[in-house]
Amino acid sequence: MGRRVKAPAKPAPAAKAGADDLQVLHPNRSLEIEGKQITVREYGFVEGMGLRPVMQPLIDDLYTITKAGGVPEIEVVLGVLGKHQDLLVHLMSVAADVDESWIRSLPYRPGKHLLYVWWAVNGPFFVGEATDRLLQERYVAQVKALAGRTSTPASSPADMEPQPPSA
Repeated sequence: MGRRVKAPAKPAPAAKAGADDLQVLHPNRSLEIEGKQITVREYGFVEGMGLRPVMQPLIDDLYTITKAGGVPEIEVVLGVLGKHQDLLVHLMSVAADVDESWIRSLPYRPGKHLLYVWWAVNGPFFVGEATDRLLQERYVAQVKALAGRTSTPASSPADMEPQPPSA
């Protein structure tokens, strides 16, 4: 004789596919720090390119710790960011549209909160720049390895110089 089997419980409704697409495309974050409402925004393309020359030392250091292998721990990243504190204050002030002096006046915890939000919004740009550089280096190394030896050796500079006519 057959038994009645209970139907399995319905799973909790999953988040709609693509529900966070807007957050990915525009990761701006609004928050209140020390009584001031601010929005930390992602750098736009042209703005990012304009800031690139001043960002380069930070990008270089992030590249170095990324090249060491794997995703660097947050403490290592914070060490690199701290090394570039003046640049960081400038970059955060641009992203949040606030005066650098306001950021410099923040107590430790609110300042660190701002730093974390800024990194959440703009960190992918910096990680992407470091990763692009690593990928480029790997690509060049792979092309060189696949090229192998050339079939004919290059001429030496002495062979390329014109010789005086023989008498």
